[in-house]
Amino acid sequence: MFRPKAQRALPPIFPAIAVHGQLPSMDGKTVVITGTSRGLGYVTAMSLAKKGARVISLNRRSERSEQCLSELAREATGDELPQFVECNLLDFSSVREAASTLRDMTGGRIDVLCCNAGIMMQPDEASKDGYDITISTNVFSHFLLVKELLPILEDTAAQHGEARVVNMSSGSGFGPPEFDSRFFTRQGGNLGGAKDSYARYHQSKLANLAFTVALHEKLQSMKSYVKSLACTPGVCATDMYAHVQSLMKPGTPVDMSKVPSVEDESLAQLKCICDPTVRSGQLFSPPGIGGDPIE
Repeated sequence: MFRPKAQRALPPIFPAIAVHGQLPSMDGKTVVITGTSRGLGYVTAMSLAKKGARVISLNRRSERSEQCLSELAREATGDELPQFVECNLLDFSSVREAASTLRDMTGGRIDVLCCNAGIMMQPDEASKDGYDITISTNVFSHFLLVKELLPILEDTAAQHGEARVVNMSSGSGFGPPEFDSRFFTRQGGNLGGAKDSYARYHQSKLANLAFTVALHEKLQSMKSYVKSLACTPGVCATDMYAHVQSLMKPGTPVDMSKVPSVEDESLAQLKCICDPTVRSGQLFSPPGIGGDPIE
């Protein structure tokens, strides 16, 4: 089972107050990030756009994704406006097409690939490719995206000193039960129904940690300058939180004031993306405590 090593103090994560002033400039850097229409992805993309990054959002096409792009463009300070690439994480062919589009539009430079998008407590349904929709969204499609874009990340690291893959995990990934391979087979729609909706999420977050470590070890063996990092946002006031609470307490109004803000909890992800001191293989949480996510 994946367990955190004895955690050690690292440079504090950026405080929520004046976070934009303390983030380093991202001028000239290209960041590709999935799931920016709302929540953590939106706040992260907005922070990066304000710091000068070229932000490329991978979302399903929707009215909200178009609105998000317009809002990012209004706040962007870099030379290039934020861009949108259509990508449906429930369809591997869409992921491959998005990767192909990125190869053409980035000019061979991607400094950070941020695998942010995720879903939780979803119905037991199959993706277009036959896998559970939570596993497909949270794990397999991001794995495929990394595979397709790793050559560009390698080229960027060789030319500019480093590149990064940032995976969104969760504290859920550290608890029992252990890895169960049946959740990762083409049995979508036949994986425990509603009673196992959390189990499917837990397995996906455990897999995110495992992938981060495996990628880190592979890159290290290649003497690569690409870093593999993971973050966990903790509980925060996102649509996902509201969705989970509505399932757990039907008919009860969800009080968002009792959980940390999305802005606060985006700091772990922003640290992984921006902080020059982070090391490959590390996991960060909002308080700024890091460590290797494997014992």
